[in-house]
Amino acid sequence: MSSTDSAHAACENCDTALQGHYCHRCGQSAHNPLKHVGHAIEEVFESFWHLDGRIFRTLRDLWVPGRIALNYLNGRRVGYVQPLRLFVILTLFTFFIGKLFVHVDDIHMGGSSGSAYTRATTVEQVEAARAEQLATIDRQQANSPATGNAGFAMARAAVNAAAAQRNAELTGTGKETAATEHGTFFSHTVNGKPWDADTNPIVVAGWPRFANNWLNKRLHNGNANIQRMGGKTDLYMQAILTALPGALFFLMPVFALVLRIAYVPRAMGYLEHLVVALYSHCWLMMVLLATFLIAGISSALASPAFAAASQWLYALLWLAVPVYLLWMQQRVYGGNKALTVLRYLAIGGVYLFLVSFVVMYAVLAGISA
Repeated sequence: MSSTDSAHAACENCDTALQGHYCHRCGQSAHNPLKHVGHAIEEVFESFWHLDGRIFRTLRDLWVPGRIALNYLNGRRVGYVQPLRLFVILTLFTFFIGKLFVHVDDIHMGGSSGSAYTRATTVEQVEAARAEQLATIDRQQANSPATGNAGFAMARAAVNAAAAQRNAELTGTGKETAATEHGTFFSHTVNGKPWDADTNPIVVAGWPRFANNWLNKRLHNGNANIQRMGGKTDLYMQAILTALPGALFFLMPVFALVLRIAYVPRAMGYLEHLVVALYSHCWLMMVLLATFLIAGISSALASPAFAAASQWLYALLWLAVPVYLLWMQQRVYGGNKALTVLRYLAIGGVYLFLVSFVVMYAVLAGISA
């Protein structure tokens, strides 16, 4: 028995005789964090990060399709971070890095959009600058499919808002015309009249009154926020990145239910499918984190060579996602490979729909907050 153990012959919590570093009755450590600075620091971080090697072992095994989920389901759990804890850690860390390093302003639009419109002295020049910037965004989106559509959609909205504002300045029509022309979040007609949250709101049949009020209020907030954000494209993406983690937490139990339905013949409960869903999304968070880091490094270096190499890295990372998930599904659930592929395609179709819903929610929630 070590000197630390001998100093504590009995557990300080329940007075049970100690037989090791932890009490076998209540689980409390024999180490007193108030007696040693190192133990105090470890105590602070251990409950969240586990500084005992498990996080590194978990991240290492996560890169092998299905290994960590299969081991966890087979009872070999002590060596890994709990799946929900890991998902929370990776999600928060990923979107923290995204907000820190990834900016929609990095989607270059042929120079500063503000300066381009400031130099314009006619509506024709504004429209020419708008068309050039939108074409640039289209080209960059075609070359960067892995970065997602939301950022490019917000960049287009910002370009349109900045162009409309400059047109309003040149024509003297004011900010209200600029907002209704191109810079609005929602400007459709309802019952043949312009939509208005108070006088002419959207009323969805079958929805309760509070839900319709909530929808119209969020649309109103979206219009106000777009006028406030103007051409600052980075603010749009920051709003989306703020809303996405909550949307992903909503998606997780739904995806586990999809797995449960797809594998009804398997003698597995819902919580076991939830473990598979959690580790699948932990892998997706790792890929997304790598994407954010590459984008941040590329922006910091401003190197054409690294920018070209980053496109290949994006492609390799995101092409590996469907391969990884199919391999994981086969390894965890087993069975006929042809049936696995069919199930995978069906689950993938449902999942893409769910992801589209989540992204739409994130855009709505982020811009209309």
